[in-house]
Amino acid sequence: MNHFKPFNIRHRGIRTGLAAAVLSAIALPGTALAGAFQLPTDNAAGWARANAGTSLFPDDPTAAFNNPAAMAFFSAPAFQGTLIGIRPQAQFNGQTLDVDGNPTSGGNPNGFGRFKLFPNFGAVLPINDWLALGGSLAVPYGLASNYNSSWQGRYFGTRTDLQSIAVSFSASFKLNDRFSAGVGVLGQRTKAQLDTMLDPNGAANALFGLPLPPQQDDVQLNVNVKRKLSFGYFGGFVFKPTDQDTFGASYHSRVENTLSGNYAIYGSATGKQLLALAPVLDPALPTINPNGGRASAALDTPAYATVDWLHAFSDRLSIAGTVKWTQWSTFKDLVLTSSGQQLVALPERYRDGYAYLIGGDYKLTDQWTLHAGVGYDRTPTVTLSRDPRVPDGNRKLLGFGLGYKVSSHIGIDLGYQHLFVARAPVHLTNQPLLGAATMNGYFDDSGDIVSMTGTYHF
Repeated sequence: MNHFKPFNIRHRGIRTGLAAAVLSAIALPGTALAGAFQLPTDNAAGWARANAGTSLFPDDPTAAFNNPAAMAFFSAPAFQGTLIGIRPQAQFNGQTLDVDGNPTSGGNPNGFGRFKLFPNFGAVLPINDWLALGGSLAVPYGLASNYNSSWQGRYFGTRTDLQSIAVSFSASFKLNDRFSAGVGVLGQRTKAQLDTMLDPNGAANALFGLPLPPQQDDVQLNVNVKRKLSFGYFGGFVFKPTDQDTFGASYHSRVENTLSGNYAIYGSATGKQLLALAPVLDPALPTINPNGGRASAALDTPAYATVDWLHAFSDRLSIAGTVKWTQWSTFKDLVLTSSGQQLVALPERYRDGYAYLIGGDYKLTDQWTLHAGVGYDRTPTVTLSRDPRVPDGNRKLLGFGLGYKVSSHIGIDLGYQHLFVARAPVHLTNQPLLGAATMNGYFDDSGDIVSMTGTYHF
């Protein structure tokens, strides 16, 4: 029976490749959970400070989500609304080749380049001298990238649109004038649309050596999945050792999500027929319906923690520093299931992320305040798992902004932050059933964030 071994090996290749084809679109590939995908839940002043200080600056309603312990030091109720616009840029430099080693057709557009808007709302209600309650609506994770379906890297991703919205309720307890603690719970709703192009002719060539011309019968795989509600928790403490210094620490739990929905396949009839051949060749293979079907994948958002310090040098100048840790290393694999079957589990190579931030405020007058900050954010992604959906690299942050106190009750802040992203190498080889294309090169990235906040103190 030795003469059957190559044929069986090919069948195993089909099984892995077939599952990977769907997994590549449904289960956020490689870098989709990069640092650029996690969004700081700050107001405009926070973005201008390069996200330093979290919620330690006085009377900041984002404390309802970021560090609820800070709510205990509010003297009056407050409500705040923020609109954030994020525009990343990513330009690929390099080469993509099909299974025969020929350059992939198509241009090389910027898959980002458009502003994506995210809201952030927070409210704090002091009950008495030792208890305060809070609530928030925030977007802790969000991404939008859109390459056209004919670009040269289409076999590694076209459209990605994902957003997690979190609604939280929290409470803060002041133990004395120097120390407080806070806890909260959150409900998180996540939805995603992820598309990619497949090269069935290239797959047939890679798996069986069939002389079909690659790039001729492409099909597009579209996936829409969501999770209506998942739950998590968070908490923190605040300590004021002196009248000028404030220390804080907070922790947000991992949130487990299983996204479920549908996949659909569009394009060449010949290409769809080639994909459908796999279970015919081996009945043990799971069936991928050319007309679409159900699919699901686990997408857990990681735990993270911050340590913050704020020092008031005078009534006009305050400086804060923050160290943030995100437990990306918990993403060890991605598992795809369909109709109750586990199709494949793919290993990942994430590392924990760290950010180091410093920023502050300077009061020009009783009405006008300058905000500014700088930071460094290390990406959790590595070269072997980085792809065009989120080609993330290590980032340097520069922020500045302006606050205006309209009255004793109303304040307005404007913030801007620019991301200087290190060159992000990409070295990818697709699974056989994806067409066995390769991508080698690097992305030149950058990012811009603009934000506006309105705050009302009762």
